[in-house]
Amino acid sequence: MHESKSPLSIFECRHDLTYTHIRLRDFTLDDNLPDSQCQPDNDHIFNPPKAYLGALDTLPLELLREIFRQLDLRTLTDFRHVNRRAMWLIRQLSTFKAIFLMKHAYNALRGIIYIEASRWITCEMLYEKLCTAECEECGDFGGYLYILTCKRVCFLCLSEDKQYLPLRYRHAIRKFGLNRPILGTLPSMKSIPGTYSPNQKKVHAHIALVDSDCARRAGITLHGSVSAMEQYVSSMAAQDPFDGKSGNPLRFMAIVRTPWLNKSSQELEWGFHCTGCQKSHHSCPLHFRRRFTVGSFEEHLRECGNIRHGKHHLN
Repeated sequence: MHESKSPLSIFECRHDLTYTHIRLRDFTLDDNLPDSQCQPDNDHIFNPPKAYLGALDTLPLELLREIFRQLDLRTLTDFRHVNRRAMWLIRQLSTFKAIFLMKHAYNALRGIIYIEASRWITCEMLYEKLCTAECEECGDFGGYLYILTCKRVCFLCLSEDKQYLPLRYRHAIRKFGLNRPILGTLPSMKSIPGTYSPNQKKVHAHIALVDSDCARRAGITLHGSVSAMEQYVSSMAAQDPFDGKSGNPLRFMAIVRTPWLNKSSQELEWGFHCTGCQKSHHSCPLHFRRRFTVGSFEEHLRECGNIRHGKHHLN
């Protein structure tokens, strides 16, 4: 599998209307992951080893696959380290094999493990999102995964929407009236020190963070309603910390750039930008950060007009 320009050769027929990269670096989690010591395409582990797994070896391979596909990634990863037989068996799980063989999806898998979010995500969940092109919030092409809860998302939503801003524990406690035992049951992570956001904010410490949307729903469940939750925290609630949107490093600590696996073509697609939107920084339909597939780009031209001299024209 490789990074695909497009199954319809968009750059051949519309090379003057699109471009693939902007002159900005996002500094997401994958920019801060340690160098991998393992090559995803290492062939030697595909050979069935001689070691055994006791009673598990008495089960049919089909049954083992069904068991494995329901396990979270932390359990799968721990099991892989038992011996080479365990590693080989996990590799027979088709979705895990596909993720491992896809270099850029492999970064998502590594990121989930490194930030200690693997107990919340299954192999099937991750594979499903790899095969989904659209942002779960706005429907645009989503070139990123928010790996704390495994959601496909675009840049504008990950940098603007509240649910993609993971919270420090003390902030979640104050904002939603929760306690630490409850927070311990919610999707959480420990950040990797590094440089985050296009503003290149340096973070030197590990930060414990919890998913904002899950914390909010837990608060509503605990207090019975949104109004009851807000009334409970009103006496101790302080103003929310300054967000900073695309300049907030917390927004990028669980974000991994991830291509879409087009199952029809079996190619990876990263999306592309529109030259007619290249100088627009504020209007959402024309924002320079939007990415498109062949189909969504045609729809974009119908909505905003054809491009002449670097600008959209509806007439």
